[in-house]
Amino acid sequence: MNPYYQKSGITLYNADCREVAKFVKCDFILSDVPYPDYYADEYGYFPPMFLNDFSCRQLIFWSAEAEFPLSFTARHVWNKNQSNHGAQYEFIYERNGNSHRKVFTYYMINSTVAASFGSDTFTGHKSQKPIKLMRKLIQEFIPEGSVIFDPFSGSGSTLAAARDLGYQAVGCEVSEKWCSVSVERLAQQSLFTLPNNRLHLDVGDSPAQKDLFTLEAGSAAGKSPKPAPRR
Repeated sequence: MNPYYQKSGITLYNADCREVAKFVKCDFILSDVPYPDYYADEYGYFPPMFLNDFSCRQLIFWSAEAEFPLSFTARHVWNKNQSNHGAQYEFIYERNGNSHRKVFTYYMINSTVAASFGSDTFTGHKSQKPIKLMRKLIQEFIPEGSVIFDPFSGSGSTLAAARDLGYQAVGCEVSEKWCSVSVERLAQQSLFTLPNNRLHLDVGDSPAQKDLFTLEAGSAAGKSPKPAPRR
């Protein structure tokens, strides 16, 4: 299978991830799995379950509105740092790891204005993830020299983050439109800097990182968290 894009250790396929998974070799999976209302229209199968075929450690985003269908060893929180609309947070599930719970505070990239706060570019993708957040997750959980696989790469945030940090990464996206957008983002000069040849560690967009695990406790007591909007 010929890649849609291949440069500087980053490879992108415009294809069904189940086909790419037959030959791709990776150490870690870092991906935003499609939300439930996408399954029938876009895939015709339940995407998360095919991930059971991988033996590598997995970090997977999942909406606050749905139960995570796979076993996991840790549940982290993405605090979107927004209060005016939509879900305040989403969970990040980790498989086969031994990490303690962590909170990551980064602006959601849902408009051009929001993107400017996060030093990012808004692509119009409904579930675009901040490149700064993806860089932080890679730095936090994935050792240098690892190969990352994103089977649902969307607008290419994982690939751009891996490129910035010098990791090899393979992405897969069924939509040619978002493959094209991903290539445009990868062609842009990174806003990420390496001062004095040392890795610059991203910090959250807000200095205050609210402990959102109190929300989990509330949920366990029968109080449902504010659901994420349907995408």
